[in-house]
Amino acid sequence: MWTHRVDHTKEQRCKLIKISVIIPCYNVTAYIDRCLNSIVGQSIGIESVEIICVDDASTDNTVEKLLDWEQKYPENMIVVRSETNGRQGAARNIGMGYASGEWVAFVDADDWVEPDYLERLYEKTDIEGLDMVCCETGRDFHKDAYYFTDEERKSSKKEKALNVCDVQQRKNLVRCNDIPFVAYSKLIRKAFLEQNDVFFPEGLIYEDIYWGSIINYYVSKVCFTGIRLYHYFVNDNSIVLNKQGGYHVDMLTVNSMLWRDVIARGFWLEYHEEIEYEFFYSCILAFVKVIVLRFAPPPYELYRLLGAFAAEHVSDPRDNKYYNAKDFPELHRLIIDGVYMGMDKEHFFQWADDIKRIGL
Repeated sequence: MWTHRVDHTKEQRCKLIKISVIIPCYNVTAYIDRCLNSIVGQSIGIESVEIICVDDASTDNTVEKLLDWEQKYPENMIVVRSETNGRQGAARNIGMGYASGEWVAFVDADDWVEPDYLERLYEKTDIEGLDMVCCETGRDFHKDAYYFTDEERKSSKKEKALNVCDVQQRKNLVRCNDIPFVAYSKLIRKAFLEQNDVFFPEGLIYEDIYWGSIINYYVSKVCFTGIRLYHYFVNDNSIVLNKQGGYHVDMLTVNSMLWRDVIARGFWLEYHEEIEYEFFYSCILAFVKVIVLRFAPPPYELYRLLGAFAAEHVSDPRDNKYYNAKDFPELHRLIIDGVYMGMDKEHFFQWADDIKRIGL
């Protein structure tokens, strides 16, 4: 699926590169300087880093800013311009085609990272057979780059390694989703992504649902640092947080693509119970949250669409062993039952209000 591959000509430079940082950029004039300042100042050293900025057909002066940065760091920065907007998935796929580092990090253009972000992740890569290193993320509302105090870098999670050695361990991984879906806050071995054909859906939002889920079926060894090193900027203007956007239905398209591909890749026979369980959360409950929180009033037609979509994939959730287990949250079961129930408008709006009040 890697259709954007290119040949590299700067062979000597490529030998020095340890990490390729891929940054999809679309109309990020207000944020890109903050992001890039945090990358070029990494403690691992700029000579070890390759920064690949993929402009996704911006309509502001993002490209001009990127070209200025490329002039400052011509040996370590590549600006790629896409003529059409393919959303973050396409931009990341394009960036992968230019990556020469053994390890890849995806950073969103409105986010930024701690000064030792790459160094702290890379120091774990000497673990034999490691596929990925993950750190914790902090939700940040600061407009200017703010860095965590020593206390803020700590999280409730401890450093640990995850080894997936058999079918049961992989079932647990798929069901428990120990590895967050998101592309950021991770250092990933490039060969792992390429060899397993792990790519991002293009032209859609919620692309991380597909990408992160597919990874769970292939990953063998992951290290979790337990430290907050990534700043996720809570951007009210972001596509995902935008209200009333018709593109939120992309979540169903991405889940349909995921469902189709896990079957095509041969995982259904062994993991069908876990695939359904993941569908309950990454599709049904997640889309209910979109319906309730991203629209005012919540659209009844999307509720009906979700009900039909859910029934098409899982005809009766009560046939799934995890759905009937004691540890399956009762609130989640009630919400899913409500999706399958096919309520009339009056009951739907009351149901949606109850969910918004109680929280999901």
